[in-house]
Amino acid sequence: MTLRRRVLIAAFLAFFLVVTSAVFLIQQYSATVVLQSEVRQTLEPAADSARSLVLAQANASRALSDYALVGTPAALTRLTDALARADTLAQQVATQVVGIADLPQLLTEAKNSQATWVSSGVEPVTTAMESGRGKRARALTWAITTRQAYNDMTQGAQHLVTAIDDQRDGAADLAQGFTWLLGLFLLMFGLSATAFLVCLFLALRQWVLRPLAILQADLQLATNELGHEHVIEPIGPPEIAIVATDAESMRRNLVTEIDAVRTARQGLSQEAPVVSALAAAHTEVPSVEVAGLSIYGTSQSAEGVLSGDWWDAAVRPDGTLGVVIADVSGHGAAPGVTAVQLRPLLQAGLRAGSSPDQILQLAATILFESNFFVTALVVVIDQRAGTIAWANAGHEPALLVQADKTASFCDPTGPLLSSLGGRWETVTTEFKPGALLLAFTDGLVESRTEAGATFTTHDLSSFVRGCDAPVRVNAEEITQRILARARERSVDWNRDDVTLLAVARPL
Repeated sequence: MTLRRRVLIAAFLAFFLVVTSAVFLIQQYSATVVLQSEVRQTLEPAADSARSLVLAQANASRALSDYALVGTPAALTRLTDALARADTLAQQVATQVVGIADLPQLLTEAKNSQATWVSSGVEPVTTAMESGRGKRARALTWAITTRQAYNDMTQGAQHLVTAIDDQRDGAADLAQGFTWLLGLFLLMFGLSATAFLVCLFLALRQWVLRPLAILQADLQLATNELGHEHVIEPIGPPEIAIVATDAESMRRNLVTEIDAVRTARQGLSQEAPVVSALAAAHTEVPSVEVAGLSIYGTSQSAEGVLSGDWWDAAVRPDGTLGVVIADVSGHGAAPGVTAVQLRPLLQAGLRAGSSPDQILQLAATILFESNFFVTALVVVIDQRAGTIAWANAGHEPALLVQADKTASFCDPTGPLLSSLGGRWETVTTEFKPGALLLAFTDGLVESRTEAGATFTTHDLSSFVRGCDAPVRVNAEEITQRILARARERSVDWNRDDVTLLAVARPL
């Protein structure tokens, strides 16, 4: 996943979190405001009116008792005013509790109880007083029915007050709960935002800072290390990995240029004019292109520009590909001269269409009077038939890796090439799409680490099989990676000539 996509995902998550939080906060705030408004504008005034109703009913009861005792017009006026006040307050409460559960019903019951008290208590007393029966009026005032009606009225009014108080307290508690929930959510939002920032920093450190630090360390090692053999590995998101890949390409080019300068400098001591002419013929890179095959080879001399190692390739008359890799014993100019003499002979055998064992038999004739011995591997690849045929004259076994990563080796099929002659056998095996042939000289696998460990064929096989398929079937890329790996671990890289040849059959 690219760094840009990761940033976009993180930004989207942050935006989603902020929007969701904002919607929740608005909802909670609106609910709290509505509840607080209901408490202030409806329930609190209704509670005050209900308490005033209870007081007005009590005043009416006292005025009734006074009127029955003294019978004065003033007492009757107080009674009439108290009852009118109670009726007015009841109507006021009715307008204040509209739509609130249970309160209208309780108000109706309270009004009915008041009407019952008026009809069963107040009206009989006032009638008796108007007819001059004061004693009868006082008796009615304290009658059981009158007192019961009054108690029912006051209880109904008190129930109404209690219910309104309960509704008000419940709304206040709910508003307080919403306020507490709002505070809790703000706290959780703050913690979430902090956690998000921490995660963002950790992600930035993992995705950007750490890969950049590793890349910086690799660049410093590759720059400061003698020989510049440290491999710069691609790491991190694609944007940083591309930079690392470009840096590794520059490092490889630098190493190639340094090697060229070193070999050219050493070549000055090898009778430069003659050696240069021989080297030009010997180090000529074959230009071979075969459909369905990827071919790449390289040779590096340990002493000067004339090497005892070489590789060659040619298209045979039947369209198959013939390749050879060889190594003349010893170092310096003398083995290089022998290699220059032997190379055209092997190349002629390839172009003539001879079998691998016949080509080795022909090459052995030139060494009858030579003090050198030569290891050589001749391979014929038939991409149409999907086969590979080889004859190995004591050479390092070439590595053959199939598409499924199974590995085998092209072991020797006869003795070394020398003045003693010999016989060689040609062996054939499959070479299907996705397969890789890797031939090399002993300079590659005999390079040593500081601990003295060599780069064994087992190490080579493990490294190649650990590469992805697109790398394995790219002959140049797999060759460069192997050389980089071997040079990085070696402390005596220039001890021997090194030649490496790869032939791959892409999928």
